[in-house]
Amino acid sequence: MAITNPVSKTAYYCGGVRMQDAQSARPLVGDRYAEPFLGDEGKQVFNLFRDFRYPNGSNLTRCHLIDQLVQANLRVTPQRRVILVGAGFDSRAFRLSYGRWIEIDEAGIIARKEAIAPARNAANPLQRIAIDFARVNLANVLAPFATREQVIVIVEGVLMYLEQTQVEQLVRALGRVFPNHLLICDLMQQRFFTKFSGPLHEVIKSLGARFRWTVDDPEQRIAAMGYRVIERISIALRAAELRRIPIPAFVVRWLIPALRDGYGVYVFEHKAPA
Repeated sequence: MAITNPVSKTAYYCGGVRMQDAQSARPLVGDRYAEPFLGDEGKQVFNLFRDFRYPNGSNLTRCHLIDQLVQANLRVTPQRRVILVGAGFDSRAFRLSYGRWIEIDEAGIIARKEAIAPARNAANPLQRIAIDFARVNLANVLAPFATREQVIVIVEGVLMYLEQTQVEQLVRALGRVFPNHLLICDLMQQRFFTKFSGPLHEVIKSLGARFRWTVDDPEQRIAAMGYRVIERISIALRAAELRRIPIPAFVVRWLIPALRDGYGVYVFEHKAPA
């Protein structure tokens, strides 16, 4: 099945970054599934992004940070449910240890992943669910998995493509179905988008997608929907520390606050009233 949704096509970009990493001399993520997931079409799309050193290094670092956060949690609670909304070509159910995994995305993405790396072959229990996000209520899709036990929800590289009302619908649906959960996501501030994302965004627009939710206060808006921030990590600063972008870490830390603070990985906690 072809991938026709413009936002879904951006999964080729993220997968391409991980493919490039896996082929490098010192991989950070080491995702050996990225290249077969891309195929010829995906590699052609990624060629549009191949030379974006700063965004690509940050994208890879974002994946690495989320890997670390999830793996640390699963070492403590190995049977925890992990749900990926807008999973793209994510391969964590194959790469990480522990967890019971659910991947949710458009039908074209799910079909391609099943053809290349079937869920039954994953290292951990994995279920994939195809959904038309524009037509189907996410809460109804998640309802069969409803629980008061804590689950992990990963929403990576997704929220910036949504309208404010769609972000609210997504977040509130998670709270209804999983009253106790950790939400791991990335948030981009408007000033970061304005200063640093222009050239990359032009290529994304050429695919038919665009960033929509780049507000001044994304963290506060999520928190206002019943969440507590328990961790925030600067993607650019960590990318500089890992030497994944060509800029000294002290420059990011002390001299470019818009870069340091404008885009990060966040862990939010949603906790049901006692």
